[in-house]
Amino acid sequence: MGKFKKMCQVIERKMLRILGMISVKQYKKLYPRYLRRIGINIAEDYYEDGIGFIDSSAYFDGNDYSLISIGKDTTISMQVIVLTHDYSIVKGLQAIGEPANKRFLKPVTIGANCFIGARAFLLPGTVIGDNCVIGAGSVVRGEIPSNTIVTGNPAKVVGNIEDWARYHLEAGDLVDT
Repeated sequence: MGKFKKMCQVIERKMLRILGMISVKQYKKLYPRYLRRIGINIAEDYYEDGIGFIDSSAYFDGNDYSLISIGKDTTISMQVIVLTHDYSIVKGLQAIGEPANKRFLKPVTIGANCFIGARAFLLPGTVIGDNCVIGAGSVVRGEIPSNTIVTGNPAKVVGNIEDWARYHLEAGDLVDT
């Protein structure tokens, strides 16, 4: 990527971050369009219902944005890191006397209607099904089944999203927004 193009992307991203402080509604519409323009695969109807949100502090691996897919109505919280590459193999190759010219490069897919908690790490090759909650600070790799809640490092399935929602409805601990 040319330096001028990269500089323009940085400026546009900073302007969108400022817009988010002025009008969250406009930010929620425009930021996914920006991410789509730089190559991330975001559902065309991502913001149709106005439910999804992607915080501008989320980091998307720039090695190949086209390896990242995000489903409709998904929320990605602050400081989430989505990685499609892993250069650590270089050290392993060096240790066995092989040329250090290889790396892992795998896609990351996030399904529809998911919530990715603050500071979660999504590692290369991660596939998250629909209707999932990823706990804050979780380190996620591999396949996460739809309708599950995962937390921890390494992330493990700790619950079912439907049971969790019913529990809170019955407990009466929810407030209207």
